[in-house]
Amino acid sequence: MAYYDQHVHTYFSFDSDAQFEDYLAQTQQPLVTTEHLEFGNPDDGQRDDQPDYHAYKNRIAALSAQYPQDILRGIEVGYNPNRVADIRTYLAAGDYDLTLLSFHHNGRFDYQDHYFLEQDKQTVVQDYYRDMLAGLRDFHDADVLAHFDYGVRILEVTPDELAAWAGPELRAIFDLAVQYGLAFELNTKSMFRWENLPLYEYAIPLYLAAGGTRFTIGSDAHRSDAFQNHFDEAKALLKRNGVTSLTVYRKHEASSVTF
Repeated sequence: MAYYDQHVHTYFSFDSDAQFEDYLAQTQQPLVTTEHLEFGNPDDGQRDDQPDYHAYKNRIAALSAQYPQDILRGIEVGYNPNRVADIRTYLAAGDYDLTLLSFHHNGRFDYQDHYFLEQDKQTVVQDYYRDMLAGLRDFHDADVLAHFDYGVRILEVTPDELAAWAGPELRAIFDLAVQYGLAFELNTKSMFRWENLPLYEYAIPLYLAAGGTRFTIGSDAHRSDAFQNHFDEAKALLKRNGVTSLTVYRKHEASSVTF
């Protein structure tokens, strides 16, 4: 089996209008979408963005009768320290193949809000990774740690700055990720659209040094033209680090795919 994209959004996410068919037309591999679960979402007026699970499940069932490839269910959990009980309640009511864990906001602002461009860059970086570390200690019911760099996407942080300002926190984060069995996602949207490839070149060896063996690649597609973008470059980066397999999930069970 070839590897397939494991970070994809459709209209079941608050910030996407993409249709399942947009992606299914591009691949014969399984399709998994990872819809946003974001309680108290600052990027959407503090709303509780919860995919309609039953509508989602029914839509996938209908499509599965029309298309030959498997269509899997996924969720991207946006961590909110004040809503962990709500997150767990929502997840317990559904049945997923794949759960991503993301750190998108500080409770007041999404980290891609221009508010952060007006703050001290070092402080933002340090606060982001301290919050991520605390969040992982609090909640780790997931398969994949998604876009580890989300909170610094808009800041133009260099690897040297990241190492100086958050190196110890990142090592502790990856220690916990390995302890809890979370894969490390190479997010190609971060790497190429946001030009954070150097941060991934810095972070992958840290995850490996922590004993990490599970890697995924996700396009973070919200539109069909972003699906599986730059996967060859991401695989080449992994190979330069001695990694020759990726992890895929079904019913949260991890399997390796050699590339």
